Amino acid sequence: MASISIFTVLFHTANLMAFLAFLLRDQLQLRILMAVSLFMQGLYYYSIPGGPLFDPLFWKVVSFAANLLMIVLVFGGRLDFGVPEDLRPLFNAIAVLTPGQFRKLISKATRVQADGVPILIEGERPARLYYLLKGEARISKQNHTSMLQPGIFLGEIAFLSGSSASATVTLEPNAECVAWKSADLKQLMQRDSAINIALRGVFNSDMAGKLATSLPLDAHH
Repeated sequence: MASISIFTVLFHTANLMAFLAFLLRDQLQLRILMAVSLFMQGLYYYSIPGGPLFDPLFWKVVSFAANLLMIVLVFGGRLDFGVPEDLRPLFNAIAVLTPGQFRKLISKATRVQADGVPILIEGERPARLYYLLKGEARISKQNHTSMLQPGIFLGEIAFLSGSSASATVTLEPNAECVAWKSADLKQLMQRDSAINIALRGVFNSDMAGKLATSLPLDAHH
């Protein structure tokens, strides 16, 4: 009678932990609690009088192994490694991304140095989105020219709208950009909602900053 009571408690405790796991929003905490639940359920099906019950035990072991793998992947995605120091400002600007998500974003990018060669041409649809990493870029629009400092995206409006570039942008000597092929980046954003939301948020902030610095202030307002 005592053994039946112990196994009953084990069974219900394991399933209660699985229920509580689904109430957690943090993926790592959810999966750790599920791993404990699956282990307890496996122990139940292995030790129950008249057992082991190999059919349910098999699937508990498989589920435990798969869940353990996901714990390693989620935990690894939160480890702060593999982010180049010169990309730290961009990583900090997209603060909602984990290091793993940022590494996934950067894996699609290439470095660009195009001294004196326009990377964006007014009226032409760009094939890439750029982030000015270091140095300066010259922006020309309707015979007006100004200089852009590092830490901003270039061509984000055209990227989001699928339209042509609104200005010509040329990198100054020693300037460097990180560039994504528009098609590849859009595909990544469609697959990963976290990257999609994060990039759209930083694009909005970036465009607001450009607007604030490009418009002259009216002394009457």
